[in-house]
Amino acid sequence: MVESSPPPDPALQRLRWHYLSVYGVFGCVSPYLSVYLGDVKGLSPSQIGLIFALGQAGVLVLPALMTLLADRYRIVSPLMVALFGVNLTAMAGLSAAAGFAACLVAVVLNQFANQPQLALSDGLFFSLQAQPGRKRVPFSSVRVFGTIGLIVPSVILFFVYSWGGLTLVPYAAMVMAVIGLLNARRLPRRLPDSGPKATRLPTAEAARMLRQPRLALFCLGLGCIFAANAAYYAFYPVYLTRQVGIESRWIGLVANVGVAIEILYMLGFERLRARFGLAGLTLAGISAVLLRNALLAFVPVAPAAIGLQSFHGLAIVGVHIAPLMILNNLVTSDTYRNSVQGLYAMLVVGVFGIIGNLAAGQLAELGLPLLYRSALVAAAVGLVLVVVSLRWKGTASGPLEGPGTL
Repeated sequence: MVESSPPPDPALQRLRWHYLSVYGVFGCVSPYLSVYLGDVKGLSPSQIGLIFALGQAGVLVLPALMTLLADRYRIVSPLMVALFGVNLTAMAGLSAAAGFAACLVAVVLNQFANQPQLALSDGLFFSLQAQPGRKRVPFSSVRVFGTIGLIVPSVILFFVYSWGGLTLVPYAAMVMAVIGLLNARRLPRRLPDSGPKATRLPTAEAARMLRQPRLALFCLGLGCIFAANAAYYAFYPVYLTRQVGIESRWIGLVANVGVAIEILYMLGFERLRARFGLAGLTLAGISAVLLRNALLAFVPVAPAAIGLQSFHGLAIVGVHIAPLMILNNLVTSDTYRNSVQGLYAMLVVGVFGIIGNLAAGQLAELGLPLLYRSALVAAAVGLVLVVVSLRWKGTASGPLEGPGTL
């Protein structure tokens, strides 16, 4: 008698669609935004850098606040619906914006929604998986739908580019936000209580964990990587069009070369993890960031600019996925599991993203090669700090992996 496989988990199915929608909004905006602001809205590199930096300012408060609500009050669906509503409003505002101030407000508002969505999505997955009796699935099998979400809008925009060029970017993001909002209504309204109530503020518990010297150094090193990455995400599209002469309609497809390869890394994540460990994957991802900045800094030709996308997927799994899993595996109670992700997003992604974007805008005014040489130095410092944290003396725990299996 053949045993039937267990039915799919509805909550995880909806979370997959949620990842697709969240990263779909991001995928509409991210590959094009700096060129859109420069070519359509007429802003300078320093103004673009300032907009990216202030957009990160929401990460200083909102991810920690939203994940606190998720941990303390177990709220899910209402938060997600509200954030997609903010995305929709912001993109409508960007389409009509004229001048620096209006563009600033629209982009910052969109970022204020995006950053908490990313932290909440990861925290929701880890919270669902921590519930007793729920089928265990690899994080990468759910997170890969975010990667797919990054690809789809850019492919569609390429084929409809002749209808309006870069002016279509905010409208595509609005469509993805509507899809996300409708799906978010079907996410769990609240997470079930999974144990005793927290006796301390969840954010304080998360901070107590992250300020351990070894983890603090680990986060500092990754912060340097996020600062270096600001130069890539903000000005790589400008680099493609102005430094190596690629037409703007191809920007999304060039970026999607890396995202398509990223899917392979996601699908093979568990094998890579089994072979190299989370710590090994983190180091490999940081090395990919280092190599990417070296090519941008010293080999300003189209084949190199496109070819660097071949290791973009490694940078994603090593910098954006493996460290989150390391931190989650070190959590000892569900009472602050979401808050660890939120506080990490605030202190590492947020603070260093702001610093990186502010510096990137100023350096881009002086020249893109100088920008990427500076990013290369920041990435090298980050690599050294992470290596030191992984080889921290006086610990018997070996690689910074944690006891969990998620």
